[in-house]
Amino acid sequence: MTWLYLSLGSALSFASLTLLSRVVSVKSKNPRALSIVFNLIAFLMALMIFFITGANKNFSLPTKFEPYLYLSIACLFYGLYERIRFYVAQVLEASLVSIINNISLAVAFFTAAFIYSEVMTINKIGGFLLILTALFLVSVNKVSKINRRGILLAILANVFLGIGWALDKKGVIFFSPETYNVLVWFFPLFVLYFPYLKFSDIKKEIKISSWKIALLSLFNVIGYFIQLKAQALADATRVIPIVQTSTLLTVIFGIFILKEKDNLFKKIFAGIIAIGGVFLLR
Repeated sequence: MTWLYLSLGSALSFASLTLLSRVVSVKSKNPRALSIVFNLIAFLMALMIFFITGANKNFSLPTKFEPYLYLSIACLFYGLYERIRFYVAQVLEASLVSIINNISLAVAFFTAAFIYSEVMTINKIGGFLLILTALFLVSVNKVSKINRRGILLAILANVFLGIGWALDKKGVIFFSPETYNVLVWFFPLFVLYFPYLKFSDIKKEIKISSWKIALLSLFNVIGYFIQLKAQALADATRVIPIVQTSTLLTVIFGIFILKEKDNLFKKIFAGIIAIGGVFLLR
């Protein structure tokens, strides 16, 4: 049952991450600069976990080319995701973002089916359609002030994230969870920084966000790390659906904590549909 507790802990961490991302992003002057600060702190935290857990004592790297190919592709897509994640959090409510985030799981499943030759079942197709239905519900509203560009970028961000997730399965096979955790926080920094960003913009984001950005990084690092640990103990098809219950947690917390009460029942209904789709994808 350890995998279950780890998965639930990961869900709570990701729900907290989405909520706080909204709070921090709204005040940001440069979301990409904010993401660089966030990822740099996350990398340092992942490095601390690496040494605290004693992973450095048994440290080793693969000798074949294949692991580094998968790692490079995963880091590229994680970097692309990080470039736009805080812009999305800035223009869309946390409760909406959490529902749209479920598309990353559908992308991960279909990408994994292609990479690992996994069987595509009726349940998985049905789950994907339910997630699209939830996405449609939160995207279409005649009187809504929803940022359409934000919706499109949120979908794109989750496509990038889903591909990265699909490649994580290879990562924990070739690398230890602790080592892989460090690498996927470090290398996307190069994608984030390219081609150039003023250091003054980065300093401004540190000043604006202060301790909140460190807490934000902590939620993401812990949530992602214990998800990797859970996947090392149980199948990803058991772990990820539990982790994705963060959607419903975020919708509920967003309503009560951030007062995101527009289209209240539609959000709750869409959240439940999305969770149903996630469980069909198992």
